[in-house]
Amino acid sequence: MKNNFKSYALILFFVFLLLFTQTGLAAEEADITEVNISHRIERMFSPEKANINVEAWSMKKDLEEAYTDATNRMNNVIQVLKTFENVTYTTSTFSVNQRYVNEGEDKRNELYYEVSTLIKVETDKLDQLGNIIERVVSMGATNIRGISYGLKYPEKAKNKVIKDGIKEIEEKALIIQESLGKESYNIAQLDINDNYNFFNYSYTTRSEMSAQESLPVPEIAPEDVRINVSFSVKLEYK
Repeated sequence: MKNNFKSYALILFFVFLLLFTQTGLAAEEADITEVNISHRIERMFSPEKANINVEAWSMKKDLEEAYTDATNRMNNVIQVLKTFENVTYTTSTFSVNQRYVNEGEDKRNELYYEVSTLIKVETDKLDQLGNIIERVVSMGATNIRGISYGLKYPEKAKNKVIKDGIKEIEEKALIIQESLGKESYNIAQLDINDNYNFFNYSYTTRSEMSAQESLPVPEIAPEDVRINVSFSVKLEYK
C-alpha cells in the first residue's frame, strides 16, 4: 500500500512539473514578438573585364556566295583579334538559314540564304575596347551586339555586399528593438537573393566595308557593375 502511494505521489510530481514547464514555455512564447522585414542593398564596382559580341553576317540569293562572304568576314575578324593583347575569343554560333523576302512590285517571295557567325570577344584591357570595335568592323564584322562588363571575382564582391547588408539589418533590428521596448532579439530566419548585373552598351552597325578601311575609333566609357542583394528576415524579440 505504501509503495503504491509513493508511486502515485511520484507520478503526480512529474505531472505538475510538466504542467509547470509547459506553462513557463507558453508564457515565454507569448512574450516573443515576431517581426518580418525586407532589406535591399546595392553596391557599384569598377568593371574589370568586358565581353563584346561580334557578328559576321551575310544574306544573298546564292548559298555559296552567302556562305563564302560570311566566312571570309569571320576569318578576317579573327585574324585582327589576334593582333590585340589580353584578348580571348570563342565562336558561339554559326548558322545557315533560308529566308524569303518580298521583292518587286508584285511582292513576290524571293529565296535568300542567310549565314551568320557570332564571336564572343573578352578582354580585361578596357582601354582598348574602342580600337577592337573599329578594327573588327573595318575587317568585315556586320554587328556589334552590345558590350557587357563584369568582374574577375564576382563572388568575392557579392560576399562583401552581403556582409554590408547584414550589418545594416542589425542596425535596423536594434532600432526596432528600442521602439518595441524589448531587451534582446535574434534572427530566426534569413533568406538572401543576390543579383549580379551587367551593363550593355548598344553599338549596332551593318557594315559592307572592304578590308583595311579605317573608321573612327569610338570612345567607350565602361559603366560600373551593379550588385544587388535582397534580404527577407524574420526577427524574434524578447
